Amino acid sequence: MARPVPPLRLLAKSSKQPETPRAEETLVGHTAAVMASAEVLLERTGRDQLSILGLEPETWMTAFKRIVLLACWLHDLGKANDQFQDLVRGGRRGKRQAIRHEALSYYIARTLLNEPLRLRFAPEDLTLALWAGAGHHRKFPPEAPSPGSGHRLLLWTDHTDFRKVLKLGEAKLGLVIPPVSRCELRPARLVQVEFRRRAIEEQRVWRGLSLERRRLLAATKACVIAADVGGSALPRQKGVKLKPWIRAAFDRTPTKNEIEQVVRARLGDHELRDFQKKLGRSTARVTLALAGCGSGKTVAAYHWAASCAPNRRLYFCYPTTGTTTEGFRDYLHGLDVEARLVHGRSAVDVEIFDLFDENVSQQAPVFALEAWSTPVTCCTVDAVLGLIQNQRRALFSWPSLAASAFIFDEVHAYDKRLFGALLRFLEICCGAHCLLMTASLPRARLEAIRTVVEELQIVRGPRELEEHPRYRKEQTKLDELLAEALKNGNRILWVSNSVRTVLEIAEGWALEGPTPLIYHSRFRYMDRVARHGAVIDRFKAPRGIPSIALTTQVCEMSLDISADLLITDLAPVPSLIQRLGRLNRRARPGDGKKPLPFVVLEPEHALPYRKDDLQRARLWLDQLGGVHLSQADLASAWETLGDTMPIEEVESAWTNGGFKTSPLHLRDATYGVTVILAEDAALVRKRKVDPVKVRLPMPQPPRAAWPDYEDWYDKRIHAYVPPAEALNYDALKGGRWNH
Repeated sequence: MARPVPPLRLLAKSSKQPETPRAEETLVGHTAAVMASAEVLLERTGRDQLSILGLEPETWMTAFKRIVLLACWLHDLGKANDQFQDLVRGGRRGKRQAIRHEALSYYIARTLLNEPLRLRFAPEDLTLALWAGAGHHRKFPPEAPSPGSGHRLLLWTDHTDFRKVLKLGEAKLGLVIPPVSRCELRPARLVQVEFRRRAIEEQRVWRGLSLERRRLLAATKACVIAADVGGSALPRQKGVKLKPWIRAAFDRTPTKNEIEQVVRARLGDHELRDFQKKLGRSTARVTLALAGCGSGKTVAAYHWAASCAPNRRLYFCYPTTGTTTEGFRDYLHGLDVEARLVHGRSAVDVEIFDLFDENVSQQAPVFALEAWSTPVTCCTVDAVLGLIQNQRRALFSWPSLAASAFIFDEVHAYDKRLFGALLRFLEICCGAHCLLMTASLPRARLEAIRTVVEELQIVRGPRELEEHPRYRKEQTKLDELLAEALKNGNRILWVSNSVRTVLEIAEGWALEGPTPLIYHSRFRYMDRVARHGAVIDRFKAPRGIPSIALTTQVCEMSLDISADLLITDLAPVPSLIQRLGRLNRRARPGDGKKPLPFVVLEPEHALPYRKDDLQRARLWLDQLGGVHLSQADLASAWETLGDTMPIEEVESAWTNGGFKTSPLHLRDATYGVTVILAEDAALVRKRKVDPVKVRLPMPQPPRAAWPDYEDWYDKRIHAYVPPAEALNYDALKGGRWNH
């Protein structure tokens, strides 16, 4: 068998000219760029990265720099193998690598380079650097090689380019490394024997690490991942110089005056309320704002940011994509404030809502690194709390997050796992300035926050608004109530717990008046946005013109409307409070408005909720007492009801992974499928339409009717493409499976 011939150059990235590549495409060039990126990140944000985790910079900064730079130097050493080099040259089509390059980097460092590394670095520092370098793609330790990936693998560790990488380590880290010979490995044995043994040994080391060392490892992992992104993306941008760009990016922070501009634009000629001023005077690291819907919490939040966290980047975090986009549109778009919208569908929302601003995100030279250069970010909470579970976007943003203040809105709406992640964030990032906001919070969740936050200040909403009667429990028959509301030209919001119920009500609608608007989650995204806007526009119509919207839970947070009548299925207490927040929303003391009616209906079954949650909701309704109710009544009854919302003890993959680096889910699992209609799928495959626009979330098809629905899955577009006879879709009504 002929001896394999090494390539002329060792590549780190694919290249159109692999034998004469650009410098940043080579292994040595990329490694140098990542180390340079890390040096500037440490220079600009190193102290912040340590401080947010409660690590004293004067104590830890020297070790932090040394460990990060070592991890960056060794992170891609394993790319000097024949399979990877074949892969980036267009070979191995349809084949996976037998073992990932970062696992080989770990192996090379622990074996071939072990002695020179041990002579230069303390054992714990070396261990942390190895774990961080091996985990930079969040897929470590390696899985068993897949069939057909090859029984042997060559390390080109005697290659001239590999020697250049070793020289870089000698220059930057003071290493002295003798020549290394070429090495042949058996991937299956390496994974099944060597890595299993190493995992056991490294776990012993992990158990002996102090809390400070564990947090130092978390900072190192995130910093290395961010540095790799900077070292990969920036050198490929024409005219961009890596170090100056990063320095300029982190020099851009919001001024107090810029944040106050948001407050002034919203208030107009009005003054801040006393509770908003009090929020701005908070001296606690973590502040909790307990204030009802319509009390001005969001304005108060920006005032808090300007007063309590001046000159810090700001992350305003919402629980859903809808609330995020609405928050950006209502408070940031069009102002002279550098801000950006961040969630899974933000690029589509920018197009749909015409949110482009020449002063905002599109000017950043590298879109993926906007977080580093944007003073104010309006995002889903996943963009921040994803850090706790090694989510990609949050890790990329880590240097920016470390130097930021955070506003978490609607925290009562977090599911048990997401709320658990919030608790871990508050505990781990014990140096972060945070504002939590909610209309109300059950006692158990409040106490859970207190257990992880030593310094918590609670600011309650304005008493005159909180205690102002806004709601009236109605006993009138539903048909009579609806007829009267339509006759008077009222705005009616009817909230059901299931899409099926919404559609049944719509189909059975027989009353005179306008055709009900249907709004729920089972629309193509572009149609859902249109439905959302149609409901808001209808409810903005002059009084005297009747309006009715039939919706599901999607109305609870992102729908900024004020109804005159609320009809709702029984739901968990926080959901009912949110739904009531859409009723008589603009009521103010002295405006002469009477409390407006609401009716709670018993659903046919508990789904999608639990029976015990609905039983607690019945107890809460009984506890409300009188007919005329205020936001304070709702909150007080909930807070005294006891533990109504479970909290999951969340283990952080980021800080507790140790030797292992992999992502975990941030939210509770959902059991649906992503669908793209056949006519849309054809356009998506031809790249004539953005798949985000036409994705349709659906429950799993009924297996009795469609037993082979898994065959509908199209790997090219990552969605199920059902036949026309399986799915009934209407742009005004949404989708439903045909049985």
